[in-house]
Amino acid sequence: MMLTVKHNWERLFDQDTVGELEALLPSVLLSARWYGGKARTIAGALIKETIPLRTNTNSMVMVFIDVFYEDSGHEIYTMLLTASVGERASQMRQTHPEAVLAEVTIAGRNGDRVGLLHDALWDHDSARALLQAVRQEERFQGEEGTLHASFTPAFSQALLEATSAESSVMQGEQSNTSVRIGRYAMLKLYRRFEAGINPDLELGRVLTARGYAHSPAVLGSLEYAGSNQQPGTVAIVQAFVENQGDAWRYTLSELEAELANSSGPTMPASGTYTDAAALLGRRTAELHLVLAQDTADPAFAPEPCSSSYWQSLRDRMTRSVEDSLALLDGRFQALDEPNRRLATLVLESKTVLLSRVEAPVMRNPQAVRIRCHGDFHLGQVLYTGRDFVIIDFEGEPARPLTERRAKHVPIVDVAGMIRSFHYAASAALDRMGRRPDADERRSELEQRMRRWYRSAAEAFLSSYTETAGKAPFLPEQADDRDMLLDAYSIEKASYELSYELNNRPSWAGIPLSGLIQLAHPH
Repeated sequence: MMLTVKHNWERLFDQDTVGELEALLPSVLLSARWYGGKARTIAGALIKETIPLRTNTNSMVMVFIDVFYEDSGHEIYTMLLTASVGERASQMRQTHPEAVLAEVTIAGRNGDRVGLLHDALWDHDSARALLQAVRQEERFQGEEGTLHASFTPAFSQALLEATSAESSVMQGEQSNTSVRIGRYAMLKLYRRFEAGINPDLELGRVLTARGYAHSPAVLGSLEYAGSNQQPGTVAIVQAFVENQGDAWRYTLSELEAELANSSGPTMPASGTYTDAAALLGRRTAELHLVLAQDTADPAFAPEPCSSSYWQSLRDRMTRSVEDSLALLDGRFQALDEPNRRLATLVLESKTVLLSRVEAPVMRNPQAVRIRCHGDFHLGQVLYTGRDFVIIDFEGEPARPLTERRAKHVPIVDVAGMIRSFHYAASAALDRMGRRPDADERRSELEQRMRRWYRSAAEAFLSSYTETAGKAPFLPEQADDRDMLLDAYSIEKASYELSYELNNRPSWAGIPLSGLIQLAHPH
């Protein structure tokens, strides 16, 4: 579609022209990989706020899009937009067609200019301009509020060089968009906006201030405050970490190499990966020990787990299990035959699963709760070649901000990582299953994957427990720790099941098999 505007592309947001742009937004959102509402039906989308960001090199507009759904709910998403004409427009269309929203004609006294309206993050000048705004702590005024850029003490003088470095959008991100700026910084734009500080920024600042070396230092942020509204996090700037990819890819590579070079159904995780899993367990415990430090800040002060907390946890977990099983029952006929067999077993295990998540209320274990990662898995860890760096403290994006900022017994993170080992083993088994000799070796491969998963999980858990020692966030009794690990794992697998049914039904077998193992561990 061609949009037409007079004199300046920013006039697309004027009252008499913005309607044409808003009409495009539903299709733009549905095609964006970061859009989280694909399972819902869009009733309409309106531009709620526009904030011009003008610099010496270019102009951008931060837009806040209010997306309304047919179920009466709504969400706000952010986009940073700019326009390119001439050669820059041709280059953008050729190299980054996914960033283009529409063609635009800018009518002027000296003739028309034809170009593209596109996501500004794919433009080198725009990404660098945002970093410069953070360094100068600029404020940008919108119609209803202000966008405030700020930096932390970790923003070093060396980062001044980043304002001339090349930028590139990272391809692995989904719910947000991250831009690498040279070897200096990573800028992450949070696509779904909520009032209140994002845990990624909140925890990152604390970890940076407390000197935790295994997460990226927070260098700065962009926060928006509307009228009568608490500020919300729009973007974060972190130090760039040299790495060889995330721990998910590293784990799959190690696992597949091990399968290809070994034989026998009882082959455990290799010594190399067992050592890696143990190191990751140690880094996770160190993270929790830092977050458990005493502080006067009520957002981070450790709190004892009261009986009312265990009851609220039970209610949340019960709701998660019941919702995921109701969704499973509704989608049953759409599953393939192998997954229908697994689904039948899971639905028959509902009573057992619910009894496991109700156990904390019955036992009332003694522990303190602290701020945690909240969405911990192999994809949230970078592998440097020798060590691990923990990233993305945003929490599970589908959950409300208040839930993502809540304190929990950090076994919730342990459960998330152990579930991730199960995902890795299942993904590797699926890849191996495509080989010509897979059918005749299926039983052997399944046994070896189960053995690998258990070995990796045991190495991680043992190292975590040893490093945490007698930290007050771990119940003293091993039975209580195991009970909490089971309950959190069931909740995590239930969340995974709902996600897969809504987004990747062919992957539903992974959380289904996980729930079966959790319901019937022996």
